Amino acid sequence: MGIESVLSDLRVLVDKLYTESTINPGSYEEVSEVEKIRGIIESYLGVKTRVIEVPLLSWKLKSASLDPKPSFLGIAPYVESGSVEGLWFRVEGNPVRLESWRSFPEGRVAIVNEPQDPDDIKSVVLHASEAGALAVIVESESAPRAIVTNGYWGFNYRVGSPTPIPIVIVERGYSSKLSSNNRISLSIDSRVIESTGYTIEANIPSSSDDIILIGAHHDKWYSGFSDDIIGLAQAIITAKILSESKLTVRLLSFTAEEYGALGYASWYWAWGSRFYAKQLLDTDLIDKIRVYINYDMASLDPIIVSGSPQYADLVLAEKRCCECPECDSFSLASIGIPTLCIHSLWSRKSRSIYHTPYDTPDKSDLRLASEAVNKITKAILEGPKWDYMEKMIAETLGEGPLDARRIAYVILSLAKRVGWSRLYIELARVALKTIHYGSYRLDEVNLEAIWFPEVVVYVKLRNDIIKGIAPHEVWITGDEAILYTLRAANGKPIPVEALAQQYKFNIEHLWSKIEDIQYRLLK
Repeated sequence: MGIESVLSDLRVLVDKLYTESTINPGSYEEVSEVEKIRGIIESYLGVKTRVIEVPLLSWKLKSASLDPKPSFLGIAPYVESGSVEGLWFRVEGNPVRLESWRSFPEGRVAIVNEPQDPDDIKSVVLHASEAGALAVIVESESAPRAIVTNGYWGFNYRVGSPTPIPIVIVERGYSSKLSSNNRISLSIDSRVIESTGYTIEANIPSSSDDIILIGAHHDKWYSGFSDDIIGLAQAIITAKILSESKLTVRLLSFTAEEYGALGYASWYWAWGSRFYAKQLLDTDLIDKIRVYINYDMASLDPIIVSGSPQYADLVLAEKRCCECPECDSFSLASIGIPTLCIHSLWSRKSRSIYHTPYDTPDKSDLRLASEAVNKITKAILEGPKWDYMEKMIAETLGEGPLDARRIAYVILSLAKRVGWSRLYIELARVALKTIHYGSYRLDEVNLEAIWFPEVVVYVKLRNDIIKGIAPHEVWITGDEAILYTLRAANGKPIPVEALAQQYKFNIEHLWSKIEDIQYRLLK
């Protein structure tokens, strides 16, 4: 399918799919949206769809007021109902850093500038709560903006709690209109209920046993054109192109990507895809799935490709190794399914419109989005290239100590005996992990999905210790475990020998996992 044909179809589909309203997972609005999307998919692909019910937490804002009144007011999950009134205090410096809160007078409403990464607003509200703030007002150049917050410092699949104090997002300059004796009055009426979201699935069979999964998400904040109306259109077109190449295709439109995990889980996003992945584990389809392709904000420059090396390295685009933990693709990657995720989540342009009413059609580049579809379909038809996977393992483990290099030798030898398709599923489940390189409270870093973090992080820590920039600790997120600790209880750096002992424990645990894989595949 040529670029002009893709572009033409993309324009038609986004015009049909686009609405300017928020679609919360588990809401009445989602029900009608799902029916509309089903009709569009069935008409374009000529197949029937089915709906998968997904239990989730749904949040609804009934009303909110802030006095003095701002021009814009943004509120998101999991801010609960309540009202506060008090004097205000402006927090200077980076509100994500603990030191910015040391002089905060308890019992005030905190006013802060939006951090560089809007998702760090979660850290802001937790710092504010610990400092004794009544509420937080975030001034943003992109107000109103919806950012999900909660009451747990980490990113746990099961554990979490509601946001401890109210937090709202207003326009930049709001505080300049206030006098020093102005009292802030904030009232919020919201509801969190257990509800049901709906994931759409469309199967396009062929003579091929291998299955190509393709997906995006349909829940969205405000207009949500790039996040993720256009992604859904790209997924639908990709499904058509690959099915015409006689591949068995399964198209997915996920609910609850933005939030919705049960129990207020602090890993609140990608719940719809995580629920779907759990269902896949109960079937015999895992071995038949060749790859999952995910589109998320894939229409803004630069487009980034994350995913499994055997596919991601085929695409000529900016690449970040390895998976994208912020995307639905990681739900599938964590159970061993190879992935390709096409997105622009980490670009400055995407952050300016992320979760705002300004994510509109004029901000997206449809030709760029069309080129992405062609590049991805070409990679799928060419791939997988397992030598890219072998190169990643050799380079990643080759930088580590001798026992890490031995693990690389065992893995590469095992691949020759049983084949990469069988080995990859087992290996990804034990070797691919999401890392927070630092303390949740004290270090300002992004999540990273890394292969063999036991080795990769150890090598990085040794270098950072020499440079004097090592973090306090390193977490494996999701299941929440400390991988490495760099500070003692009194805050002093631990000896290098203690780091080596932690590495020894981690590498022995990794060895046992690799040996288990070897036993299962060779028995």
